[in-house]
Amino acid sequence: MMRKIMQWMVAATLTSSLFVWTSCSNEDNAVIPQPGPETEFGALLKTLDWGTDTCFVYGHKTPDVDAVTSALSYARLMRLMGYNCKAKVSSGMNRETAYIAHVFGFALPELKSSVVPQTRLILTDHTDYAQCVDGAREAVILQKIDHHVEGDIADSGIPFVRREMIGSTNTIIYEMYKEQGIAIDDETARIMLAGIISDTRNLSKTTTRDIDITALQALAAQLAISPDSVVSLNRGMEDAATDYTGMTDAEIFLSDYKEYEISGHKLGFGSLDCKQSQMETFIDRMLAVMPEVMRQRGRQMLVAKIDNKVENTGDDRAERPYVENGTYFIYYGEGAKQMAETIFGASLREGACYTAENLSRKQIVPRITEVLTGN
Repeated sequence: MMRKIMQWMVAATLTSSLFVWTSCSNEDNAVIPQPGPETEFGALLKTLDWGTDTCFVYGHKTPDVDAVTSALSYARLMRLMGYNCKAKVSSGMNRETAYIAHVFGFALPELKSSVVPQTRLILTDHTDYAQCVDGAREAVILQKIDHHVEGDIADSGIPFVRREMIGSTNTIIYEMYKEQGIAIDDETARIMLAGIISDTRNLSKTTTRDIDITALQALAAQLAISPDSVVSLNRGMEDAATDYTGMTDAEIFLSDYKEYEISGHKLGFGSLDCKQSQMETFIDRMLAVMPEVMRQRGRQMLVAKIDNKVENTGDDRAERPYVENGTYFIYYGEGAKQMAETIFGASLREGACYTAENLSRKQIVPRITEVLTGN
């Protein structure tokens, strides 16, 4: 999979119409803490049990752009505040992440798929053990920075938690840089901008909030990136995210995938995109591969949302040839049909429901939780 990503990155070099930033920095380089008056947050950090080794900052497994970039940007904030933190990823990264890292010229975190007991961790963009690096249950979790509803990693058990229901984890981190009076260097600005563009789809998702708009606009202005260029970046990232060329159906299903454990149910949840003209065939393919994926991942239930891309006939067609028109929801496993139909109504066909709402996974998971827990 990583070889395919690297080959795809080379191809992106030849085809991208965007200019490419280059960077000589590396997160291993020494970072000099920025002086300034101590804040309440700064004082709290001094009370944490940092241990003597490196504290690793992780986003969720099968990381998307926001997971990778939030780990990078938050690890840098901690280093600037004097703490030995380094971003890692627990599994391979997707094509969209490879694309924007290439365009923006920042180094991706190294892969470290497991940690030993008592390793110090900071988690970004997730709040469930099923999405954590292997070994997280025996690690010491010092902080959690997230924009989802609370999962099975209880907030009460972590010394510092910041969770806001907004479009991007990087927006929270942007706020924290500002609150601490710490300057955002240009490389970090590119890293954070990538995460916000991706997780809000350039501010178009329903989970976007005013602070996401403020952060995106401020970072783009700092980098002298015009609104038109932001549109082009989003378009390139969206194309990369939906490029399934050369992938098996199982790899496609797992390309943006998260796992949950809800009231004793082991659930796997994919997030996919498909053009409306290809939807029926695509659903057939995904339903056919779901039993295999469920066995491989040790899940009891497998679901996926599929964003329905329809041709855009509006004035902005050149910028955005396809727009979302509702969400398909496919399911497999014991109890999956009852759960899906409780949420979305009668199935269109066996294994598939549809809603006119444009829903994110972040919005669907609480509905699933309500059904499975009976609350």
